Amino acid sequence: MQEDRIEKLITFAESEEAIRALILEGSRAVGRFSDDLSDYDMNVFTLDAGAWLENDQWLEQFGEVLLYQKETLAFHSWEFPSRLVVFKDGGRIDFSFWPPDALAGIADGSQPYESYRNGYQVLVDKDGLTEHLPKPDGLGFLVLLPDRDHFLQTLYDFWFEAYCIARALARSDLWYAKRIEASAIKDHLYQMILWERQRRLSWSHDPILHLGGKRFEKWASPELLAAIAACYSPYSKAETWQSLIAMLDLFNRIARRLAGELGFAYPEKKEKEILEYFSVLQRKSGKS
Repeated sequence: MQEDRIEKLITFAESEEAIRALILEGSRAVGRFSDDLSDYDMNVFTLDAGAWLENDQWLEQFGEVLLYQKETLAFHSWEFPSRLVVFKDGGRIDFSFWPPDALAGIADGSQPYESYRNGYQVLVDKDGLTEHLPKPDGLGFLVLLPDRDHFLQTLYDFWFEAYCIARALARSDLWYAKRIEASAIKDHLYQMILWERQRRLSWSHDPILHLGGKRFEKWASPELLAAIAACYSPYSKAETWQSLIAMLDLFNRIARRLAGELGFAYPEKKEKEILEYFSVLQRKSGKS
């Protein structure tokens, strides 16, 4: 099925004069960490992106469409339109529409594209646009050693999101609290977890790591997974308080340990003040 879908994509690109190149990126291109549910990340370099945005009939040549989403892809100062398409047979193709000259910045290094560092496959190139693209080195999306400012910003951002959850719970705004609990605060927690993982690896590259959290269960320890499980809770004010406290405990333990190993002064006094204030909000919450 993969070969059949790839052939259809190549035929499509070759038959359309406006399309000058077609590149596959992502796990399908790399040939690692992909399965039958992996999507095809297709970069369509076209002189006329509007031709593919006016209607969706052209999508039917790749299969019967179940649903699709209109999105944009950010690339440096650019924004490219995209269509994320799910087919009834379970396949998915993510089309992004790039102007052909966007390849020049990738090729000369002035506008690097991290995804191509991990791997790509040139499927169609009518004008030799891809001849000077850097060869993949597998070093895209690195988890880098943070400096003190980045570390502390993550720390305080996490505490601020935790405060927003605690305040919402004190007001009995449970829906709002659950929204915050499921969004940015988890990103800050995951960032701290990634840093600790990389510190243990002496900051050497580990391709299994994914900045968005894919494959987390393949490398996280049973102890970490158990701690993470406690950071989620049902739609209940009391249980959301429990998951918030568990999340604070996990984050602070990792952050304190990591700060010591990196030689950063940890704001112990500020953490104590914040936790004391959260206790006040929790008592207020029990009365509301």
